[in-house]
Amino acid sequence: MNAKQTAPLVATLPAIAAAAPPLIIGGAIGLGIVLLVKWLLSDDDKEKKPETAPANVETEFRRKEAETALFRPIPAEIPANPAAVPVPSAPRVIVPPPAVPSVPKVSVPAPVPAAVTVPKIVTQAPPPPIKKKFVTREDLANIFQRGARALTRTAAVAALKKLGFGKTAAYAALTPNGRFSAWLQYAPDGIITWTE
Repeated sequence: MNAKQTAPLVATLPAIAAAAPPLIIGGAIGLGIVLLVKWLLSDDDKEKKPETAPANVETEFRRKEAETALFRPIPAEIPANPAAVPVPSAPRVIVPPPAVPSVPKVSVPAPVPAAVTVPKIVTQAPPPPIKKKFVTREDLANIFQRGARALTRTAAVAALKKLGFGKTAAYAALTPNGRFSAWLQYAPDGIITWTE
């Protein structure tokens, strides 16, 4: 602050000092009234509330600890389903395990194991990915033995699958309006033949 700013502040100090005691006294009186009203009202509340014995904190904590969202005890008012409770028919007989006789300890030098061979873990390499093959005219001529053999559509697809083609590619090659329709003849009973 510079000198011009401090002068008005110093000049207002006596006015603030003259007004402070009445403000402090008024605040104290207001605070006293608030506390008196609060005390009077709290007395009435104490008379209306019945005195209760404090709960046993330890048992209350154990009860809340055992009572979770997954497990809630069944209240006494709800009877359990008697059909769901198994009724023991006869007491179980507990048979103890047979006693193993103790073997006397003999100090014999332990045999030295021969060279331990660690089995080699053999992993199979995944099969190589099947290259995308296209059915050729020569492949179809081979499965039909150049016209000497007639096949149904499912038998022809199975023969093409044995050659390594996929099912979709095999069915696409055998369609009546497909790439090889000029060499394939379709009979009404479903038999397909090859013509050169």
